[in-house]
Amino acid sequence: MGTILRAGIIGDTGCGDYGHGLDIAYQNSPDVIVVSIADPDKNGRKAAAQRSGASREYYDYREMLDKENLDLVNVCPRWLGKHEEMVIASANAGVKGLLCEKPFAASLSQADSMLESCERNGVRVVVAHRRANAYEIHGKKLLDDGLIGDLRTIRSRGKEDRRAGAMDLMVLGTHMMDSLRYFAGDEVEWVHGSVTQDNHAVTVDDICEGNEEIGLIAGNGVDAHFRFRNGISAYFESHPTDPGSDRHSRSFGFEIHGTTGVISMRNSPSGEMYIYPYGQWIPRESDGKWERVYIENWERNKDGTVRSSSERMHLSNHLMVTELINAIREDREVEGVSSGEDGRKALEMIMAVHESERLKTRVYLPMVNRDNPYSTWRREEYGF
Repeated sequence: MGTILRAGIIGDTGCGDYGHGLDIAYQNSPDVIVVSIADPDKNGRKAAAQRSGASREYYDYREMLDKENLDLVNVCPRWLGKHEEMVIASANAGVKGLLCEKPFAASLSQADSMLESCERNGVRVVVAHRRANAYEIHGKKLLDDGLIGDLRTIRSRGKEDRRAGAMDLMVLGTHMMDSLRYFAGDEVEWVHGSVTQDNHAVTVDDICEGNEEIGLIAGNGVDAHFRFRNGISAYFESHPTDPGSDRHSRSFGFEIHGTTGVISMRNSPSGEMYIYPYGQWIPRESDGKWERVYIENWERNKDGTVRSSSERMHLSNHLMVTELINAIREDREVEGVSSGEDGRKALEMIMAVHESERLKTRVYLPMVNRDNPYSTWRREEYGF
């Protein structure tokens, strides 16, 4: 163990809060002490300080960055309105590492500014995507070891709850975009997207402000095709479903189709994994049945009790902060988890879906338009 690292937590109660447990990500990390927390909401700040063990509290995160000599900062709010300013301020304050809640930013221009500041200041960045999950790590190893033959196609879908369509793609689909890149093992060449509102192609009149400060969006239906440079195709879809259904969590995931089998990942980030030992699209019972894979040290505590969803979430967060700490100490880029660059590329895949709908054509990456496609569309149509 090296020098103890000093961490600060940035939250915003009522405006994205503390993400998915990112305020307590350093629990059980002997290399880190949480020294301070910033949150403009007094009650939320006190509660988060108790959870995280922070000894000092700040109303303004900028005051915290100015007064505390921090090595690590967690940018926790799920809402995106302040991600850019929080990340840039932290990088300019001299921190060594950042853990940022997903999605990384509201636009590519914001992500560009954030990463430029981090690169200029030598800051390592991890984005809280769920490739940091025992099932995805295991599934990637099985794929690389040839369990399902040669990779052919990956099919993913959103949670398809009340946020179906554009919100689903942005808020939860960012996990899927990151996982598609992780399993395909290459960069996306082009994207073709279809975005619909109640089954009709979206128009400029369908554009509205998204929730959680994600910016302008449109559409409650999304179908997208991603073509990777290595020839692999991947897909994402999200459409409205019965709001009373219990299927939403378990539909959220993806299938990896190979020449000799299929691997299915479901219910991220808690994790469910299934393997089908046949590579054709139309299964026959004689070819085998779906088998569920259990990873015991992910599913159960050392005493044998079943881990809760929040406990498995903490395991995922712990994987991310451990890698962030190791990258800082070993003076290298982060590996095996989602980096800041991975966060930007997941966002680019999302924005390319909407840009494709706007332009009615394929969009090649990297994208030329770094603004929100709907801001561009509205400005071209109405002049503002």
